[in-house]
Amino acid sequence: MDIHNLELDIACYSSAVYAEVNTRTLEEKLGVINVIRNRVKSGRWGHSVCSVVYASGQFAVQDERQYPVDKKAYLKTKLLVLDTVVFKKYANPVANSLYFHDDSISPKKEWFGRKKIIHIKRMVFY
Repeated sequence: MDIHNLELDIACYSSAVYAEVNTRTLEEKLGVINVIRNRVKSGRWGHSVCSVVYASGQFAVQDERQYPVDKKAYLKTKLLVLDTVVFKKYANPVANSLYFHDDSISPKKEWFGRKKIIHIKRMVFY
């Protein structure tokens, strides 16, 4: 992988993780990172990190035009992604999960019947 592609992947991971679980625990953030990784491996949403993250209706992504970005928090997110994806510092807490939602929100109806793999704090992973 060349440095340009790595930078692009890190930016796509970071945008999704920041938008989805920025204020959540380390474990919840690791869960979202690994859902993205699992989806890339599955190929159902595309074969690159960015195609998975930007697949229609799949992930919230940070848009600075709509919401201001806490630059320090975003940098911490990027460093977490690097530590997880590149340096393999953290284990995958969600196994082969491909979906997640906050437990304060009902899951999408197409998820009914899917096996819940783990519930980490407020996030449920399938």
